[in-house]
Amino acid sequence: MDHKYHTAAGAHFAALTDELLRLRGRLITATRDLSAERGLQSQSQSLILSAVVHAPEPPTVARIARSLGLTRQSVQRSANELALAGFIWFEDNPHHKRAKQLVATPAGLDIYSHSTDARGQWADEVGGAIGEAELQQAAATLRRIRILLEQRGREQTTPA
Repeated sequence: MDHKYHTAAGAHFAALTDELLRLRGRLITATRDLSAERGLQSQSQSLILSAVVHAPEPPTVARIARSLGLTRQSVQRSANELALAGFIWFEDNPHHKRAKQLVATPAGLDIYSHSTDARGQWADEVGGAIGEAELQQAAATLRRIRILLEQRGREQTTPA
Protein backbone atom coordinates (compact mmCIF):
# COMPACT_ATOMS: atom_id res chain seq x y z
CA MET A 1 0.00 0.00 0.00
CA ASP A 2 1.36 3.40 -1.00
CA HIS A 3 1.26 5.98 1.81
CA LYS A 4 1.06 9.69 1.09
CA TYR A 5 2.42 12.20 3.60
CA HIS A 6 2.26 15.96 3.40
CA THR A 7 5.67 16.47 4.98
CA ALA A 8 8.94 14.61 5.49
CA ALA A 9 8.37 14.94 9.25
CA GLY A 10 5.03 13.13 8.88
CA ALA A 11 6.69 10.28 7.00
CA HIS A 12 9.43 10.02 9.64
CA PHE A 13 6.82 10.02 12.41
CA ALA A 14 4.95 7.20 10.67
CA ALA A 15 8.21 5.21 10.40
CA LEU A 16 8.92 5.85 14.09
CA THR A 17 5.42 4.69 15.02
CA ASP A 18 5.91 1.48 13.04
CA GLU A 19 9.24 0.82 14.81
CA LEU A 20 7.67 1.49 18.22
CA LEU A 21 4.88 -0.99 17.57
CA ARG A 22 7.38 -3.62 16.47
CA LEU A 23 9.57 -2.84 19.49
CA ARG A 24 6.60 -3.20 21.83
CA GLY A 25 6.10 -6.76 20.63
CA ARG A 26 9.79 -7.58 21.09
CA LEU A 27 9.82 -6.04 24.58
CA ILE A 28 6.79 -8.05 25.64
CA THR A 29 8.41 -11.24 24.40
CA ALA A 30 11.78 -10.44 25.98
CA THR A 31 10.37 -9.49 29.39
CA ARG A 32 7.70 -12.22 29.56
CA ASP A 33 10.26 -14.83 30.57
CA LEU A 34 11.76 -12.54 33.20
CA SER A 35 8.32 -12.11 34.78
CA ALA A 36 7.44 -15.80 34.56
CA GLU A 37 10.69 -16.80 36.26
CA ARG A 38 9.64 -14.66 39.22
CA GLY A 39 6.09 -16.04 39.50
CA LEU A 40 4.13 -13.45 37.57
CA GLN A 41 1.85 -15.02 34.99
CA SER A 42 1.72 -12.20 32.44
CA GLN A 43 3.19 -8.92 31.34
CA SER A 44 -0.04 -7.30 32.53
CA GLN A 45 0.49 -8.56 36.06
CA SER A 46 4.02 -7.20 36.04
CA LEU A 47 2.83 -3.83 34.76
CA ILE A 48 0.02 -3.54 37.32
CA LEU A 49 2.24 -4.63 40.22
CA SER A 50 4.79 -2.02 39.16
CA ALA A 51 2.08 0.66 39.08
CA VAL A 52 0.96 -0.31 42.59
CA VAL A 53 4.50 -0.35 44.00
CA HIS A 54 5.47 3.00 42.45
CA ALA A 55 2.28 4.92 43.21
CA PRO A 56 2.76 7.74 45.75
CA GLU A 57 -0.47 6.61 47.43
CA PRO A 58 -2.46 3.40 46.98
CA PRO A 59 -4.07 3.65 43.53
CA THR A 60 -7.46 2.46 42.38
CA VAL A 61 -7.99 0.26 39.33
CA ALA A 62 -9.44 3.25 37.45
CA ARG A 63 -6.42 5.44 38.26
CA ILE A 64 -4.00 2.78 37.03
CA ALA A 65 -6.05 2.26 33.86
CA ARG A 66 -6.03 6.00 33.09
CA SER A 67 -2.31 6.39 33.74
CA LEU A 68 -1.39 3.43 31.54
CA GLY A 69 -3.97 3.98 28.81
CA LEU A 70 -5.60 0.60 29.47
CA THR A 71 -9.20 -0.40 29.98
CA ARG A 72 -10.47 -0.57 33.54
CA GLN A 73 -11.62 -4.13 32.90
CA SER A 74 -8.16 -5.36 31.86
CA VAL A 75 -6.54 -3.74 34.90
CA GLN A 76 -9.24 -5.22 37.16
CA ARG A 77 -8.61 -8.71 35.74
CA SER A 78 -4.86 -8.47 36.38
CA ALA A 79 -5.42 -6.96 39.83
CA ASN A 80 -7.76 -9.84 40.72
CA GLU A 81 -5.12 -12.35 39.58
CA LEU A 82 -2.45 -10.57 41.64
CA ALA A 83 -4.71 -10.57 44.69
CA LEU A 84 -5.48 -14.27 44.24
CA ALA A 85 -1.72 -14.98 44.07
CA GLY A 86 -1.18 -12.97 47.26
CA PHE A 87 0.84 -10.15 45.67
CA ILE A 88 -1.63 -7.32 46.35
CA TRP A 89 -4.73 -6.76 48.43
CA PHE A 90 -7.69 -4.45 48.12
CA GLU A 91 -8.30 -2.01 50.95
CA ASP A 92 -11.09 0.44 51.65
CA ASN A 93 -10.71 3.80 49.99
CA PRO A 94 -11.40 6.78 52.26
CA HIS A 95 -12.24 8.88 49.17
CA HIS A 96 -14.72 6.49 47.55
CA LYS A 97 -17.12 3.88 48.92
CA ARG A 98 -16.82 1.29 46.15
CA ALA A 99 -13.46 1.92 44.44
CA LYS A 100 -10.96 -0.08 46.50
CA GLN A 101 -7.30 0.88 46.68
CA LEU A 102 -4.58 -1.58 45.66
CA VAL A 103 -1.72 -2.23 48.07
CA ALA A 104 1.29 -4.50 47.54
CA THR A 105 1.67 -7.30 50.08
CA PRO A 106 5.09 -8.27 51.47
CA ALA A 107 5.11 -11.15 48.94
CA GLY A 108 4.28 -8.66 46.17
CA LEU A 109 7.09 -6.33 47.22
CA ASP A 110 9.48 -9.28 47.33
CA ILE A 111 8.58 -10.60 43.88
CA TYR A 112 8.73 -7.06 42.49
CA SER A 113 12.20 -6.56 43.95
CA HIS A 114 13.50 -9.82 42.45
CA SER A 115 11.86 -9.00 39.13
CA THR A 116 13.44 -5.54 38.99
CA ASP A 117 16.87 -7.03 39.73
CA ALA A 118 16.57 -9.37 36.74
CA ARG A 119 15.17 -6.61 34.54
CA GLY A 120 17.97 -4.30 35.66
CA GLN A 121 20.61 -6.77 34.51
CA TRP A 122 18.81 -7.17 31.21
CA ALA A 123 18.46 -3.38 30.80
CA ASP A 124 22.17 -2.92 31.53
CA GLU A 125 23.04 -5.39 28.75
CA VAL A 126 20.73 -3.81 26.18
CA GLY A 127 21.56 -0.25 27.25
CA GLY A 128 25.28 -0.94 27.05
CA ALA A 129 24.88 -2.12 23.47
CA ILE A 130 23.11 1.11 22.44
CA GLY A 131 24.85 3.75 24.55
CA GLU A 132 23.78 6.26 27.18
CA ALA A 133 23.64 9.42 25.03
CA GLU A 134 21.58 7.81 22.28
CA LEU A 135 19.13 6.34 24.80
CA GLN A 136 18.75 9.68 26.60
CA GLN A 137 17.92 11.40 23.31
CA ALA A 138 15.46 8.68 22.31
CA ALA A 139 13.70 8.85 25.70
CA ALA A 140 13.49 12.65 25.52
CA THR A 141 11.98 12.49 22.02
CA LEU A 142 9.43 9.85 23.00
CA ARG A 143 8.50 11.84 26.12
CA ARG A 144 7.86 14.94 23.97
CA ILE A 145 5.63 12.94 21.64
CA ARG A 146 3.70 11.42 24.57
CA ILE A 147 3.14 14.82 26.19
CA LEU A 148 1.97 16.30 22.88
CA LEU A 149 -0.50 13.45 22.37
CA GLU A 150 -1.74 13.72 25.97
CA GLN A 151 -2.32 17.46 25.55
CA ARG A 152 -4.19 16.93 22.29
CA GLY A 153 -6.25 14.19 23.91
CA ARG A 154 -7.26 16.53 26.76
CA GLU A 155 -8.14 19.28 24.29
CA GLN A 156 -10.39 16.93 22.34
CA THR A 157 -12.23 15.75 25.47
CA THR A 158 -12.67 19.23 27.00
CA PRO A 159 -16.20 20.56 26.39
CA ALA A 160 -16.38 23.81 24.45
